[in-house]
Amino acid sequence: MAEPANKLKNPLFKNGEYCDEKGRLYFYDNAKFVLIFLVVLGHAISIFRNAYPNYMVLWSIINTLHMPCFIFISGFFAKRYLKGPNGINVQRLFSYVILYLSAQISVTLFEKIVLHANFSIGIFQARSSLWYLQCLIGWFILLPIVDKFNPKYVLAGAVLFGLIIGYDSKVGDLASLSRMFVHFPFFMAGYYFTEINMKKLFTKKARISAAFFIAATVGLCYVFLKYIQPDLITCNIAYSSIAGIKNLPIYIRFAGRLIFYFFAAGLGLSFLALTPRIKTFYTRFGARSLQVYILHRFIFLAYSQYEWFKPFDTFWGRIAIIFISLAVTFILSLKIFSIPFEALQNIKIPKFAVKKQLEAKA
Repeated sequence: MAEPANKLKNPLFKNGEYCDEKGRLYFYDNAKFVLIFLVVLGHAISIFRNAYPNYMVLWSIINTLHMPCFIFISGFFAKRYLKGPNGINVQRLFSYVILYLSAQISVTLFEKIVLHANFSIGIFQARSSLWYLQCLIGWFILLPIVDKFNPKYVLAGAVLFGLIIGYDSKVGDLASLSRMFVHFPFFMAGYYFTEINMKKLFTKKARISAAFFIAATVGLCYVFLKYIQPDLITCNIAYSSIAGIKNLPIYIRFAGRLIFYFFAAGLGLSFLALTPRIKTFYTRFGARSLQVYILHRFIFLAYSQYEWFKPFDTFWGRIAIIFISLAVTFILSLKIFSIPFEALQNIKIPKFAVKKQLEAKA
């Protein structure tokens, strides 16, 4: 979640127009609501992507944009994790661990008991889309270490490692290691991004460029539709297992991921440039994006297992899916659904762990 902005120092703050009375900027909540809607929509239309070119294009753009941009925003606010009044905010990392374990157990029980799914139970094999929480834990553990190095070397190294890890056929979904390292450059880019940098996205020139980049990306997706590799976009598959990549000479297989990095970065910055800064009718819902991320997976799993999508496999039915996804996003963003998540995040880290943190600081 985005944290309250500092009214005195925040260059994005202007006469209360862009934030509430507590200094919380509307911009970030606006961005997070649209992104979480795209997450829900991307999962909903994934059923149709192989049968309909338009949905393959839409799915590809959505999935190239939403998680890298979400991760970028997570990295942006990770500054408060390291630079709080008491040093490293271990409580925040502890809360992510509690959320992940609770969600992992809940989703596993739902799949086993309700859906009768057959799979091996494990803590490190993230169920469904819980890989994001698992990656957040890994990034927050790594952050105090990499923060000691020069940012340009960290970013270059993160990109290089993200390209290289695709050659390791043994790194996949276990502990979400593939996604953790492939998406790490976005997290660190967000961490190093300042509010002064962000302000540069709000110029007229930047917004025109953003609209052009998005339009150009859509056009390129249609032109090169047959070359789109969904497994490359999901970032959890080795190059040797991706149909359009594995037959290339080994020394240029990384090029596909490099292209993904380019478009993910371009779409993410373009999206942020076009995101409203003022309060909108959906602003308040964006503050509760994490609960939507977790809860919508129960619906999607049932949607896939029980083939609820079949009645919608018509032109108007597939259009309806878009509006249903929007409705699901709004409903799951309601405050009533935040109660268990707030309770979990209010669980305090054991005192002995805090004591060790303070002793280490001393």
